[in-house]
Amino acid sequence: MDRLANDQTLRYAAALRELYSSERAQRRAAEETLKQLTASYGATVRALAAALELRDDQTGRHAERVTELGLLLTARVEPDLLTDPELEYGFFLHDLGKIGVPDGVLLKPGPLTDEEFEQIREHPALGERIVGEVPYLDGTAREIVGSHHERWDGAGYPRGLTAGAIPLPARIFAVVDAYDAITNDRPYRPGRPAPAALKELTAGAGSQFDPHVVQEFVALLAELERETA
Repeated sequence: MDRLANDQTLRYAAALRELYSSERAQRRAAEETLKQLTASYGATVRALAAALELRDDQTGRHAERVTELGLLLTARVEPDLLTDPELEYGFFLHDLGKIGVPDGVLLKPGPLTDEEFEQIREHPALGERIVGEVPYLDGTAREIVGSHHERWDGAGYPRGLTAGAIPLPARIFAVVDAYDAITNDRPYRPGRPAPAALKELTAGAGSQFDPHVVQEFVALLAELERETA
């Protein structure tokens, strides 16, 4: 009887080892598949962003610049946000809705009419609807795309959100997006030096921008300048 029980125990142990090995192999395969899928998502987002940027940025690097700066600023403001891959996707695809804005408006070298400006103002809502149809973009990325033109004082668009009602990732992005827009050429004006951009951002703290985010951005640029000096 003891020998029978011992043999039975050994068989159970062997079966458990086999089950454990099989489970580990399946887990490794699943992890590798997830890793490849995530890399594919990232590559697709970057390719789409680059294609969109070529419409109104001849270098096609606006999305890369603001994403890099946005991630650095996020690390200072709220590091926990960096664990969400949608953060980077949202930064890259912030202007996705401009796909619905005619070139005659988007690339116009002079001032926009009221009607043309209204067409521009529609791009966050359109972009939000587009990314909302993609499961892996329907969170933080959707917030950034839909809210990056909201203002701290409620005078932004499309919803007129105020202060803390604006998602933090969108508040972070609004600052780096404005800085990049000021310091780089646009169809209607040349870019300005970094000090002029910082002066404008600081003047807009508490009205257009989250004052704490602006403060951290100024500190970030000073730190980057020291590192490259």
